[in-house]
Amino acid sequence: MNALKIKNATLKLFPVLISFIFLFPILKENLSSFGVILLVLNVILYKFYVKDFSFINLKTLLLTIPFWIILMTSVFTTNLSISLIHIQHSLFFLIIPIAFSLIPIEVFSLKKINLYFKILKNTCLLITIIFVTSYLVDVPLWKFNFGHYNDSHFRDYIYNDFKLFKIHPTYFTSILILCSAHSYEFVLKQKKYLELIYVFVFLAITFLLLTRLNIVILVSTLLLMTLFRSSLQAKHRLFLCLAGQGLVLAFIVFTPGIRTRFAEIANSFNVKPQDVSYDSTNVRKAIFDCDLTLLKENWATGIGFENLQDQLNYCYKSNYDSSFYLDLNYMTHNYYLYIFIGSGILGFILYLIYILNLVQVCVKKNFFLLNLLLINALILCFIEDYFYRQFGVLYFNIVLMLFLRLTKEESNNFI
Repeated sequence: MNALKIKNATLKLFPVLISFIFLFPILKENLSSFGVILLVLNVILYKFYVKDFSFINLKTLLLTIPFWIILMTSVFTTNLSISLIHIQHSLFFLIIPIAFSLIPIEVFSLKKINLYFKILKNTCLLITIIFVTSYLVDVPLWKFNFGHYNDSHFRDYIYNDFKLFKIHPTYFTSILILCSAHSYEFVLKQKKYLELIYVFVFLAITFLLLTRLNIVILVSTLLLMTLFRSSLQAKHRLFLCLAGQGLVLAFIVFTPGIRTRFAEIANSFNVKPQDVSYDSTNVRKAIFDCDLTLLKENWATGIGFENLQDQLNYCYKSNYDSSFYLDLNYMTHNYYLYIFIGSGILGFILYLIYILNLVQVCVKKNFFLLNLLLINALILCFIEDYFYRQFGVLYFNIVLMLFLRLTKEESNNFI
């Protein structure tokens, strides 16, 4: 095979590999990582055969800052095996921006980006169907209202008992926010009403999974899009918003556990976990209090990422007469504090530079869906180690890079 054929083959392979990566919600993590590795190898082959040896620019390098924070902190590690885990979890901050920045621009046309989103939406639709079907097959309907820790039985089943593949409800529904907005944009701008199937299904499964923050973000996004992104007359937009609010209220009334799930925030916030009596609210409050304790004592230099889990577990044990931390390893549940406690003030300042750069880039691009991606991620980082898990860091970076490679002229069609 001559050089021209190899170049053409690698060029055609880019959309295939990116499409495979966008199946990540239903793939095991090692398969997603394998897809990224294949993409990187294809980038290297392409660059070699087109004799283009240019590398990344400063703008791309700024997108890799979180990786360098964790890597440089881990140089001084006292436990290499644990530090390598944290470095591994941050690798997509390095690999995705660099790899995507070196891929030819034609791979990121509006048509292809819509294809990648269609693959992601259909993957999420398939996951939803599998979740509901599996639940109906495995669980008697009379158990639907029975859960524990203010969870519905459906959420409890998906979170604890569903074994076919694993994706945390918060991470799954964060993807659904962007997918729903993408579909609803087609409805508002191009009158593609079949896209409403995605919107209604994703809204329903978000309620069924009782992910409180993402319920609020998703509903707010759809209502604000109706008000400000629709070309309909004002009275029609107002009617649709009122109808949407009615639909949301119906979900709240008829979705088991939703009211108690929100009421839990007020009822449990100041109640310490005790023995086996705990829920997501007071566990998160306990984690946050221990985060602050570690931060106050180590804000200058940090404690090293390799010591985070042990120090948090010691704090839980010392302050709470409960076994909640024995059932699961609870990290900081706040990515800002994860960086701050792990690396100290210098690492946190570098992370703020990364965030400010992201905001600047998104404001300059001014793509609605890109801004929604950023806002959703920044909010979730307050309550989750969002960029620590692969589902968060991979999803955010691949979608971010799609929009950064898309030209403003093409984006004006609907984004």
